[in-house]
Amino acid sequence: MTLESRDAPLPASAWLADAPGPVSGWVANVDANAHVVHAGGLRVPVLVDGPAAFSNSYVAGARSAWLDYALDELIDGRRPARFAALPLRAALGGMLRAAGFHRCAWFDNPLFSTQLPALGLAGAVPALEAWAAASAPGRLRLWRNVCSDVDAVLAETLVRQGWQMLPARRVYLCDPDESSLWKRNHVRRDQKLMKDPEISWVTHEALEPSDLPALRRCFRAVFIDKHSAWNPDFTAAFFERQRLHGPLEFVALRWNGALVGVLGLYAQAGWLTTPLIGYDTTAPASLGLYRRLMARLLFEARERGLRLHYSSGAGEFKRNRGGEPVLEYTAADARGLAPGQQQAFRVVARGLRSAAPAILQRFG
Repeated sequence: MTLESRDAPLPASAWLADAPGPVSGWVANVDANAHVVHAGGLRVPVLVDGPAAFSNSYVAGARSAWLDYALDELIDGRRPARFAALPLRAALGGMLRAAGFHRCAWFDNPLFSTQLPALGLAGAVPALEAWAAASAPGRLRLWRNVCSDVDAVLAETLVRQGWQMLPARRVYLCDPDESSLWKRNHVRRDQKLMKDPEISWVTHEALEPSDLPALRRCFRAVFIDKHSAWNPDFTAAFFERQRLHGPLEFVALRWNGALVGVLGLYAQAGWLTTPLIGYDTTAPASLGLYRRLMARLLFEARERGLRLHYSSGAGEFKRNRGGEPVLEYTAADARGLAPGQQQAFRVVARGLRSAAPAILQRFG
């Protein structure tokens, strides 16, 4: 089944609605349970995190999203800085716990780095709030990947409903229809590299179950081993689920008989993004595997007539390829917390709104 046929007015998180219960079978470093909520004519999962939530990947971990992942990026493996940051990590972790960041309910969370808008989802907000009040009381409610440049209706609805917008990431958006984009030297060289026959492309339909371990190794080599253990650790079952049912469509690279790269495409409501990308980090750098994969992403967006969400990270690389930086937020609703927690939340929220944009601009 092609990605276009999966591009229905449903949230990408709907795949979790087909498998409610513990999600650790899909993402090894997330302790949470998926619950199905019928809201606004949609089946929307709500993730309710478990007792080990402070160790969750940032895709379903409030502490890791604003503290642990960020410190990892700042420290970048430097041992002295890692030890110097321990008191800061402990102090900020205590503040987040006091503000209720250790017990959360995550709305419309597909466990991807980037969620795209779904038609009609804004209309589901009141029903989701009512479910959380009845079935997950006393929890901080969070909604990731809120960006008015991507889905203005959802962002405006959440603000109107009283949610607070917490700066979360600097992401890059691109319009492949701009003719000037394809005249850029970086884009022209990348597209030429993408078509180089030294490495062949493998479509989603051509992949076999025996190929999936190699795809998972490519993803983990980049996102877990090279970058941060706070990234989602997708399991073998996750890759098989996506191969059979989506919503991700895989495109892979084969070199000398081995799979050396993977791109997970996901389209929704006029946008294309890739929540999953990876490559063999032991392969010769001269192969330009990352450039090939990102060139294919841009190519696919143009071919399908979709705008491109480059997600976050590698800012200079993406700006050189048409990415325009914008702030993305996680919406938070603390009204269900105890009064003391609400007060602590207001302090944390003010700090994030004050400091995060400058930090994200520098390191995003």
